[in-house]
Amino acid sequence: CGQVSAETRLPTPPLDGEHGALSETHNRIALLEGTLLTWKKQIKNVLQQDPEAQLKLGLNPTPDTEISFWKTRANNLNSISEQLSSKPNRRILRALEIAKSTYCTDFSKLCREARKARDEANDNVKYLQTLEKWMRKLNEDDVENLTAIFKPIMHTLMLIWKHSTHYNTPNRLVVMIREMCNSVIDQSCRFISGEQIFLLIENEEANSAVDHITLVLNVCGSFKNTYFDYK
Repeated sequence: CGQVSAETRLPTPPLDGEHGALSETHNRIALLEGTLLTWKKQIKNVLQQDPEAQLKLGLNPTPDTEISFWKTRANNLNSISEQLSSKPNRRILRALEIAKSTYCTDFSKLCREARKARDEANDNVKYLQTLEKWMRKLNEDDVENLTAIFKPIMHTLMLIWKHSTHYNTPNRLVVMIREMCNSVIDQSCRFISGEQIFLLIENEEANSAVDHITLVLNVCGSFKNTYFDYK
């Protein structure tokens, strides 16, 4: 088992009475410790996932990427929590505690980190869901209609900043604003590209080119002004 549909599956070894497995105490503990190390590696891989990974790679993600990241992270960590709470896996952890395995302390610490990360992810999803419809509009509406949604987006972000437990740090807000800027840029480029501008000029439609550029500049200016109104 491993990563299935963005969900981490923790492998469980055969327990007592299954195909004669774990019949010897030494072999039993060694197998269970190996399982614990696998779980530890899997959980660490989830915790190390970075919501800013695409930005750090020089890509230009839009806000739906941020929302999707936290949804996936929450689902993954909730699944891990449920699996660790299952009866077979509780038996494994209990057996290692009784055997005084040296791996238990580190794994308990990792589980606390995972619980904290799960709480953060679930809280972030709860608040970011309020932005989903606006972000769809930001990515899909016609450019000339974008100015009407900047204010509700910024107002919702302000409420998230005020009321969320975790999504209220400058770092998280900066990422979201950067990704919103990417959406505005994407929309602007789709509306009028450099190639289209020069084509209009060549076709003696310079006035049309100016109109398109002016509209895009007004949209970008409106976004900037609305941001500073709420900053």
